Amino acid sequence: MDIFESRNIFREVLSPKFKVNEIDFIYKRLLNSFFEFDPTIIGLNPKMKLSFLQEKRLINALSLIQNNCPLQYVTGKASFLDFELFVSPDVLIPRPETEELVNWVLESCINGQKIFDLCTGSGCIALGIKKNNPTLNLTGIDISEKAILIAIKNSKKLNVDVNWIVKDLKKIESEESSIDLIVSNPPYVHPDDKKIMHSRVVDYEPHIALFTPFKNPVYYYKYCINFAKKSLKNKGKLFFEVNPNYINDIETLLLNSSFSNINVRKDIFGKKRMLSADKNG
Repeated sequence: MDIFESRNIFREVLSPKFKVNEIDFIYKRLLNSFFEFDPTIIGLNPKMKLSFLQEKRLINALSLIQNNCPLQYVTGKASFLDFELFVSPDVLIPRPETEELVNWVLESCINGQKIFDLCTGSGCIALGIKKNNPTLNLTGIDISEKAILIAIKNSKKLNVDVNWIVKDLKKIESEESSIDLIVSNPPYVHPDDKKIMHSRVVDYEPHIALFTPFKNPVYYYKYCINFAKKSLKNKGKLFFEVNPNYINDIETLLLNSSFSNINVRKDIFGKKRMLSADKNG
Protein backbone atom coordinates (compact mmCIF):
# COMPACT_ATOMS: atom_id res chain seq x y z
CA MET A 1 0.00 0.00 0.00
CA ASP A 2 1.24 3.51 -0.79
CA ILE A 3 0.75 6.56 1.45
CA PHE A 4 -1.97 7.99 -0.81
CA GLU A 5 -4.05 4.82 -0.55
CA SER A 6 -3.46 4.75 3.19
CA ARG A 7 -4.59 8.37 3.52
CA ASN A 8 -7.81 7.54 1.65
CA ILE A 9 -8.54 4.69 4.08
CA PHE A 10 -8.21 7.18 6.94
CA ARG A 11 -10.64 9.51 5.16
CA GLU A 12 -13.15 6.73 4.61
CA VAL A 13 -13.04 5.33 8.15
CA LEU A 14 -12.93 8.63 10.02
CA SER A 15 -15.38 10.64 7.89
CA PRO A 16 -18.30 10.06 10.32
CA LYS A 17 -16.25 11.75 13.10
CA PHE A 18 -14.10 14.40 11.43
CA LYS A 19 -14.01 16.81 8.51
CA VAL A 20 -11.64 15.99 5.65
CA ASN A 21 -9.11 18.66 6.63
CA GLU A 22 -9.08 17.30 10.21
CA ILE A 23 -8.50 13.75 8.98
CA ASP A 24 -5.66 14.90 6.75
CA PHE A 25 -4.10 16.75 9.70
CA ILE A 26 -4.31 13.58 11.82
CA TYR A 27 -2.78 11.46 9.07
CA LYS A 28 0.09 13.87 8.44
CA ARG A 29 0.73 14.13 12.17
CA LEU A 30 1.00 10.35 12.41
CA LEU A 31 3.36 10.15 9.42
CA ASN A 32 5.62 12.74 11.00
CA SER A 33 5.45 11.36 14.53
CA PHE A 34 5.88 7.69 13.64
CA PHE A 35 8.25 7.88 10.67
CA GLU A 36 9.52 11.50 10.59
CA PHE A 37 7.94 11.98 7.15
CA ASP A 38 7.49 15.59 6.11
CA PRO A 39 3.77 16.47 5.69
CA THR A 40 4.45 17.43 2.04
CA ILE A 41 5.33 13.83 1.17
CA ILE A 42 1.74 12.99 0.19
CA GLY A 43 1.81 15.65 -2.49
CA LEU A 44 5.40 15.12 -3.57
CA ASN A 45 5.55 11.32 -3.50
CA PRO A 46 2.01 9.89 -3.19
CA LYS A 47 3.03 6.48 -4.58
CA MET A 48 5.70 5.87 -1.95
CA LYS A 49 5.18 2.39 -0.60
CA LEU A 50 4.71 1.78 3.09
CA SER A 51 6.48 -1.18 4.65
CA PHE A 52 4.45 -3.90 6.33
CA LEU A 53 5.37 -2.58 9.78
CA GLN A 54 4.55 1.02 8.82
CA GLU A 55 1.21 -0.08 7.41
CA LYS A 56 0.43 -2.06 10.55
CA ARG A 57 1.31 0.85 12.83
CA LEU A 58 -0.95 3.22 10.92
CA ILE A 59 -3.86 0.76 10.97
CA ASN A 60 -3.45 0.32 14.73
CA ALA A 61 -3.46 4.10 15.13
CA LEU A 62 -6.55 4.38 12.94
CA SER A 63 -8.37 1.88 15.15
CA LEU A 64 -7.49 3.84 18.28
CA ILE A 65 -8.62 7.16 16.79
CA GLN A 66 -11.83 5.57 15.52
CA ASN A 67 -12.49 4.57 19.14
CA ASN A 68 -11.96 8.15 20.35
CA CYS A 69 -8.43 7.76 21.69
CA PRO A 70 -6.83 11.24 21.74
CA LEU A 71 -4.23 11.78 19.03
CA GLN A 72 -1.70 12.79 21.70
CA TYR A 73 -1.91 9.34 23.30
CA VAL A 74 -1.63 7.65 19.90
CA THR A 75 1.58 9.53 19.09
CA GLY A 76 2.76 9.70 22.71
CA LYS A 77 3.44 13.43 22.28
CA ALA A 78 1.69 16.70 23.11
CA SER A 79 2.53 20.35 22.48
CA PHE A 80 2.84 22.72 25.43
CA LEU A 81 3.96 26.34 25.20
CA ASP A 82 6.81 26.24 22.66
CA PHE A 83 7.95 22.66 23.28
CA GLU A 84 6.79 19.05 22.99
CA LEU A 85 6.17 16.64 25.84
CA PHE A 86 5.89 12.90 26.13
CA VAL A 87 2.44 11.84 27.31
CA SER A 88 0.66 8.59 28.03
CA PRO A 89 -2.69 7.62 29.57
CA ASP A 90 -0.90 7.88 32.94
CA VAL A 91 -0.94 11.71 32.66
CA LEU A 92 -3.38 14.36 31.52
CA ILE A 93 -2.94 15.91 28.11
CA PRO A 94 -1.80 19.51 28.78
CA ARG A 95 -4.44 22.15 28.05
CA PRO A 96 -4.11 25.73 26.72
CA GLU A 97 -5.50 27.03 30.03
CA THR A 98 -2.52 25.52 31.83
CA GLU A 99 -0.18 27.37 29.49
CA GLU A 100 -1.89 30.58 30.64
CA LEU A 101 -1.32 29.59 34.26
CA VAL A 102 2.41 29.06 33.62
CA ASN A 103 2.70 32.45 31.94
CA TRP A 104 0.98 34.11 34.90
CA VAL A 105 3.32 32.40 37.36
CA LEU A 106 6.31 33.56 35.32
CA GLU A 107 5.12 37.16 35.66
CA SER A 108 5.45 36.81 39.44
CA CYS A 109 8.76 34.95 39.68
CA ILE A 110 12.00 36.46 40.92
CA ASN A 111 15.31 34.86 39.92
CA GLY A 112 16.50 32.11 42.24
CA GLN A 113 13.16 31.44 43.92
CA LYS A 114 12.11 28.04 45.27
CA ILE A 115 8.91 26.77 43.62
CA PHE A 116 6.81 23.65 44.16
CA ASP A 117 4.37 22.23 41.58
CA LEU A 118 1.80 20.00 43.30
CA CYS A 119 -0.01 17.29 41.27
CA THR A 120 2.61 17.76 38.54
CA GLY A 121 1.49 14.95 36.20
CA SER A 122 3.55 15.14 32.99
CA GLY A 123 5.57 17.93 34.60
CA CYS A 124 4.29 20.49 32.11
CA ILE A 125 3.91 23.32 34.65
CA ALA A 126 7.23 22.79 36.40
CA LEU A 127 9.06 22.34 33.10
CA GLY A 128 7.36 25.35 31.52
CA ILE A 129 8.42 27.56 34.43
CA LYS A 130 11.98 26.23 34.66
CA LYS A 131 12.56 26.28 30.90
CA ASN A 132 11.61 29.96 30.79
CA ASN A 133 13.65 30.87 33.88
CA PRO A 134 16.54 28.46 34.53
CA THR A 135 17.54 30.33 37.72
CA LEU A 136 14.47 28.99 39.54
CA ASN A 137 14.59 25.93 41.83
CA LEU A 138 11.67 23.68 40.81
CA THR A 139 10.20 20.63 42.54
CA GLY A 140 7.35 18.61 41.02
CA ILE A 141 5.27 16.27 43.21
CA ASP A 142 2.68 13.66 42.23
CA ILE A 143 1.08 10.63 43.87
CA SER A 144 1.53 8.57 40.68
CA GLU A 145 4.91 6.93 40.17
CA LYS A 146 4.02 6.37 36.51
CA ALA A 147 3.31 10.09 36.10
CA ILE A 148 6.63 11.02 37.69
CA LEU A 149 8.43 8.64 35.32
CA ILE A 150 6.85 10.56 32.42
CA ALA A 151 7.91 13.86 34.04
CA ILE A 152 11.48 12.59 34.40
CA LYS A 153 11.47 11.52 30.76
CA ASN A 154 10.28 14.99 29.76
CA SER A 155 12.92 16.77 31.83
CA LYS A 156 15.61 14.70 30.13
CA LYS A 157 14.11 15.38 26.71
CA LEU A 158 14.13 19.13 27.37
CA ASN A 159 17.41 19.11 29.32
CA VAL A 160 15.68 20.92 32.18
CA ASP A 161 16.62 20.16 35.78
CA VAL A 162 13.64 19.64 38.11
CA ASN A 163 13.47 17.72 41.39
CA TRP A 164 10.73 15.08 41.06
CA ILE A 165 9.06 13.44 44.07
CA VAL A 166 6.48 10.65 44.29
CA LYS A 167 4.26 11.62 47.22
CA ASP A 168 0.61 11.67 48.23
CA LEU A 169 -0.60 15.27 48.47
CA LYS A 170 -2.14 14.48 51.86
CA LYS A 171 1.20 13.31 53.25
CA ILE A 172 3.69 15.93 52.07
CA GLU A 173 5.89 17.12 54.91
CA SER A 174 5.97 20.85 55.67
CA GLU A 175 8.87 22.81 54.17
CA GLU A 176 8.86 25.15 57.21
CA SER A 177 8.17 28.45 55.49
CA SER A 178 10.97 27.99 52.95
CA ILE A 179 9.06 28.04 49.64
CA ASP A 180 8.59 31.24 47.63
CA LEU A 181 5.79 30.05 45.36
CA ILE A 182 3.48 27.05 45.04
CA VAL A 183 1.45 26.24 41.94
CA SER A 184 -1.02 23.44 41.35
CA ASN A 185 -3.50 22.12 38.82
CA PRO A 186 -5.14 19.48 41.05
CA PRO A 187 -8.07 17.22 40.13
CA TYR A 188 -11.11 19.48 39.94
CA VAL A 189 -13.81 17.78 37.84
CA HIS A 190 -16.88 16.61 39.76
CA PRO A 191 -17.86 12.97 38.96
CA ASP A 192 -21.32 14.17 37.92
CA ASP A 193 -19.72 15.91 34.95
CA LYS A 194 -18.76 12.59 33.35
CA LYS A 195 -22.11 12.50 31.58
CA ILE A 196 -21.38 15.73 29.67
CA MET A 197 -17.72 14.99 28.92
CA HIS A 198 -16.43 13.52 25.67
CA SER A 199 -15.52 9.86 25.76
CA ARG A 200 -11.98 10.69 24.62
CA VAL A 201 -11.49 12.27 28.05
CA VAL A 202 -13.54 9.93 30.25
CA ASP A 203 -12.36 6.72 28.59
CA TYR A 204 -8.67 7.54 28.19
CA GLU A 205 -7.38 10.23 30.55
CA PRO A 206 -6.43 9.18 34.11
CA HIS A 207 -9.37 9.56 36.49
CA ILE A 208 -7.02 10.02 39.44
CA ALA A 209 -5.87 13.28 37.83
CA LEU A 210 -9.34 14.41 36.76
CA PHE A 211 -12.02 13.75 39.32
CA THR A 212 -12.72 14.94 42.84
CA PRO A 213 -14.46 12.95 45.59
CA PHE A 214 -18.20 13.04 44.96
CA LYS A 215 -19.06 14.89 48.17
CA ASN A 216 -16.08 17.27 48.26
CA PRO A 217 -15.19 18.98 44.96
CA VAL A 218 -12.53 21.16 46.64
CA TYR A 219 -10.92 18.22 48.44
CA TYR A 220 -7.50 18.54 46.78
CA TYR A 221 -7.41 22.32 47.11
CA LYS A 222 -7.83 21.93 50.86
CA TYR A 223 -4.64 19.84 51.09
CA CYS A 224 -2.74 22.17 48.77
CA ILE A 225 -3.73 25.13 50.91
CA ASN A 226 -2.79 23.35 54.15
CA PHE A 227 0.66 22.57 52.75
CA ALA A 228 1.06 26.11 51.42
CA LYS A 229 0.06 27.64 54.76
CA LYS A 230 2.88 25.78 56.52
CA SER A 231 5.48 25.87 53.77
CA LEU A 232 5.29 29.25 52.03
CA LYS A 233 7.38 32.16 53.20
CA ASN A 234 5.60 35.24 54.49
CA LYS A 235 3.99 36.91 51.45
CA GLY A 236 4.73 33.77 49.42
CA LYS A 237 2.38 33.21 46.50
CA LEU A 238 -0.02 30.37 45.74
CA PHE A 239 -1.39 29.78 42.23
CA PHE A 240 -4.20 27.41 41.23
CA GLU A 241 -5.93 26.28 38.08
CA VAL A 242 -9.56 25.99 39.16
CA ASN A 243 -13.00 24.74 38.24
CA PRO A 244 -15.09 27.92 37.76
CA ASN A 245 -18.03 26.21 39.48
CA TYR A 246 -16.18 26.07 42.81
CA ILE A 247 -14.11 29.23 42.76
CA ASN A 248 -16.09 30.78 45.63
CA ASP A 249 -15.48 27.72 47.80
CA ILE A 250 -11.75 27.89 47.09
CA GLU A 251 -11.67 31.59 47.95
CA THR A 252 -13.40 30.82 51.26
CA LEU A 253 -10.81 28.13 52.04
CA LEU A 254 -8.02 30.61 51.35
CA LEU A 255 -9.49 33.40 53.45
CA ASN A 256 -9.99 30.99 56.34
CA SER A 257 -6.35 29.88 56.06
CA SER A 258 -4.53 33.21 56.39
CA PHE A 259 -4.35 34.03 52.68
CA SER A 260 -5.22 37.40 51.18
CA ASN A 261 -4.90 39.45 48.01
CA ILE A 262 -6.88 36.87 46.03
CA ASN A 263 -6.81 37.50 42.27
CA VAL A 264 -8.82 35.64 39.65
CA ARG A 265 -8.08 35.48 35.94
CA LYS A 266 -10.21 34.24 33.06
CA ASP A 267 -8.87 31.80 30.47
CA ILE A 268 -8.98 32.25 26.70
CA PHE A 269 -12.56 30.94 26.74
CA GLY A 270 -13.71 33.62 29.18
CA LYS A 271 -14.05 31.29 32.17
CA LYS A 272 -12.66 32.05 35.63
CA ARG A 273 -9.88 29.47 35.48
CA MET A 274 -6.91 30.74 37.49
CA LEU A 275 -6.44 32.11 40.98
CA SER A 276 -3.55 33.52 42.98
CA ALA A 277 -3.26 34.41 46.68
CA ASP A 278 -0.62 35.67 49.11
CA LYS A 279 0.25 34.08 52.45
CA ASN A 280 -0.10 36.33 55.48
CA GLY A 281 2.50 36.02 58.22
